[in-house]
Amino acid sequence: MRIARNKKGQFIIIAVMMIAIMIVSIGAVLHSAGTYYRYEQWEEYITLVENIKFNTIRLVEISLANFTTSGNNSTLGENLNHWQNDLRTAYPGYGVILTYELAEGTNLNYSQGLASEWNETVSYSTANTVFALNITSIELAGFRFVATPFLGLTIVNATASADEIIVAVTQEDEMPVLDLKSDNFSVDGLNVENITSSYDPDYVLVYTIRCDSNIPSPFTVRVRDHRGIQVIAKSG
Repeated sequence: MRIARNKKGQFIIIAVMMIAIMIVSIGAVLHSAGTYYRYEQWEEYITLVENIKFNTIRLVEISLANFTTSGNNSTLGENLNHWQNDLRTAYPGYGVILTYELAEGTNLNYSQGLASEWNETVSYSTANTVFALNITSIELAGFRFVATPFLGLTIVNATASADEIIVAVTQEDEMPVLDLKSDNFSVDGLNVENITSSYDPDYVLVYTIRCDSNIPSPFTVRVRDHRGIQVIAKSG
């Protein structure tokens, strides 16, 4: 039942993104209808390309978030197949064709564009997809972009006799994830009382998780970022 609900939610999200693209595109068309200047027509196309790119990358993030919840590694390909068809239907006169290639193998062991390594002191969830966008009406061919959402969780320090765990949370390009709150973290068997962040010379930013009692050994900590992507790390 959970997977069914997840799929239904995915289709609703895809539909909402399609509506958002169409609203922006219709606005651009109406704007250019009052003038014959060529540069305004190109503004319309640039807006269309940028919105397709933005929402495609967002769909990959949503698919990764669903994968970290359901474990269904076919979710990314399924969502992108629906997205391809929706784009063709929405812009029949433009000739919008979006193709993609899901990462397989490599040192991160991708399967259908998705990979995760959990229950280690250094854990992560990630996706990797290469896209090519063609718009035949303007002779745009092979506009390439990539979507590589990433969330990493590292257990930096914890003492069994203490009630605090220090972790680092990173995203794409090893950048620290900012503004995480208590709701973003959980520790198995314990209640999280509060979260503080501070500078660290090695990780740039770390979070101190304070719990309601002493930390057991071993322990498991989870983080879910603002995109809904989840990672689980476990102490050694």
